[in-house]
Amino acid sequence: MSNQNLADVKALKGKKMFLLLVLVFVLPFTIALTLHLLDIRPSGKSFGNLITPVVALEIPALDDAKGIRFPGEQWSKIWSIVMVAEAGCNEACEQNVDKLNRVQRSLNKEKDRVQRILVLKKGFDVKQINQLQEKFPQLIVLIAKDAEQQQYVQTFEQVAVQDSIYLVDPLNNLMMHYPKDVEPKELRHDIMRLLKNSWGG
Repeated sequence: MSNQNLADVKALKGKKMFLLLVLVFVLPFTIALTLHLLDIRPSGKSFGNLITPVVALEIPALDDAKGIRFPGEQWSKIWSIVMVAEAGCNEACEQNVDKLNRVQRSLNKEKDRVQRILVLKKGFDVKQINQLQEKFPQLIVLIAKDAEQQQYVQTFEQVAVQDSIYLVDPLNNLMMHYPKDVEPKELRHDIMRLLKNSWGG
C-alpha cells in the first residue's frame, strides 16, 4: 500500500474517531433535551417526599424503656427509619411498626445497614414496650423526656404531618418523609435505591 493510501486510511480513521467522540458527548444532552421537550419522565421516581433543604439533626442522647442510654452517635453511619408516637404504641402505631419490620427483613443482605426507631413523646407502659420489642426484634424504642429531647422530636413534626414515617441518612440528615399509609413495596423501593447509591451506611 502506498504512503498516500496509508495517509488516507489514517485520515479516515481519525474522522471516525472524532465523530464518535462528538456523538458520545452530544448524545446524552440530545436525549435529555428531547425528554424535557416532550415532557417524558423516567419511571425511577421516589415514593417519599424529599425534604429540601435537608435538615441537619443535632441528635441528643435518649433513654430506652429500660432506662439504658442510647447515644446520639448510634444514629450515625447507618440509615434510620423513624416513627414518632405520642405515648405508648396504639394499634395504628403497631401496624406501622409491623410494616417497617417487614420492609427491613425484605432488604436481605442490606438489612443491617438500616435501623428502625420508634420515639415516644410522653408516658409509656414498660410491659407493652417489652412485648412490642419481643414481637418485633431489633426495634429501638426511645423516650423523649427532657426539654432538649422534646425539641429534637419537634424537628420531625415540623417537616411533616403527625404519624409520618421519616428517613434519616448516615450523616444525620432528615431527608425524606412518607405518609403513614405508604405501601411497604414503595418504601422498600426507595430505601433499596438509596442503599445502592450510597457509600455511607
